[in-house]
Amino acid sequence: MVGKFLWAAGWRTLAFAAVAAAPLWYFNRGHDWSAEALIAKGDTAIVGKPGVVVVALIQPERYDPKFFENFLNKLFNQVIPWPINVVAGGDSGVVLVDPTQPFMTSRFTPQKLADMWGREADIDGVPWIAKYRRGEIRWEKPSENVPNDPGVFVYPERKQGMRFAAAKTSLKARYLYYPVLPGGILPHYAQTRAMVAGAIAEIRRANPDIVAGEVADAFDPHAKEQAIFRVLDAGADTLVLGSAQPIYSSFEELEGSFVGVYKSVEQWRRTNGNKPIKIVIAPYMASEAQFDALFLDHLAATTPRATAPGQKAMAIAALHGLPPSLVNTDSWTGRVKAIERRIGPRMAAVLAAKGYQRADVVFASEGFADTLEDPGNVIVSVRESWERAAREGYVVANAVPLDFLAENTDTLFSHAAIMFGGLPGYRAYQGPPADVDWMRPYVREYRIGQTRIFYAGTPGGATIPRQSRALADALGRVLK
Repeated sequence: MVGKFLWAAGWRTLAFAAVAAAPLWYFNRGHDWSAEALIAKGDTAIVGKPGVVVVALIQPERYDPKFFENFLNKLFNQVIPWPINVVAGGDSGVVLVDPTQPFMTSRFTPQKLADMWGREADIDGVPWIAKYRRGEIRWEKPSENVPNDPGVFVYPERKQGMRFAAAKTSLKARYLYYPVLPGGILPHYAQTRAMVAGAIAEIRRANPDIVAGEVADAFDPHAKEQAIFRVLDAGADTLVLGSAQPIYSSFEELEGSFVGVYKSVEQWRRTNGNKPIKIVIAPYMASEAQFDALFLDHLAATTPRATAPGQKAMAIAALHGLPPSLVNTDSWTGRVKAIERRIGPRMAAVLAAKGYQRADVVFASEGFADTLEDPGNVIVSVRESWERAAREGYVVANAVPLDFLAENTDTLFSHAAIMFGGLPGYRAYQGPPADVDWMRPYVREYRIGQTRIFYAGTPGGATIPRQSRALADALGRVLK
């Protein structure tokens, strides 16, 4: 009897587990479409009429909390399996900050409190600070996993309709980022869209049979879907797919936004008689000679000349980077190594032309390489490269972004805090000067000992036509 009971209980448990596992498998199953496989296959022949979609990671010109909600949702949905991603980082209440002291890392007594919309009172009209004084609001210390993270206050009695992480990121953007930007304007949106628009215009002049071209905002699911639908509605039979990011990564494009494009194409097909649509992936922008020339010219323009014989200089190709857990598996790493082999010697030649007797070239990460995120020091960071240059007697060490073509919240704030933190003259999340000219590179200079260190910034709006040409060359490779 006991044996039969155990067998029956075990069978029922297995049956229940199978039933429970079925939806988990269904919602987390892989796709029969793979961007990696498509690239490996090498089939870039255009069938019928071509249309072009360029996926772009576009940050809003002015503060928009919806962007940060979309950004975090995209990250959670891509990294964390269903259904955990639905509840991960859940809504723990209204997140608040003292706008007069937005960057605080330890408990303090606020003078006022405000939410991500700038409101200093709850929907019942009671000021947040009054609720704090009644003991209804608690302090939430900084995350131990996020570099330069501020603490926040939380009102747990009411949900705010957004993940805690998204709300906190929105709060940081509203009170730490956008207020210190001249005019409250981030140049990333306008410059990225102008670059893509220029590239599409150029390839359409060279290829009159292109029926339409669109930029698809990876952080706005609805706008991205509508952009893809417009190209297909225009009569495209082949979708030429590219990215405004210079280097494709598996995480961001090939297993992320490009998969989203495929899903939108399939959705369109279901309502349009299952019309066949071929997807062709163009080469990445940083594989083009035009991109190399732009990067090397930027390095040359922002590196000072040697002032004495025998001086040493370091050129650093500054990368956005990947978490240590992805570095050895993401195809981005192989592409970066190919770029390093191709332009590393030419970077050294730029320094030699500036009069330096010894030129050292380093490829290093801006983010994900600090001691908090990379305790095993798997990744070489920009900061430690600068520090090595100082220890070894280099007079100049210039870091030039390789993954960024327009200033954004990484280059201006979050990565900057990691790279410059603790250096004389820098304070966390400081903004650019009021007279900054976004048409030109925003170059930042500090010193470590006797070494002048530079962060060259992005190339500037004046180079948008050159950026467009590099993207157009990449897209044009499959359109010839």
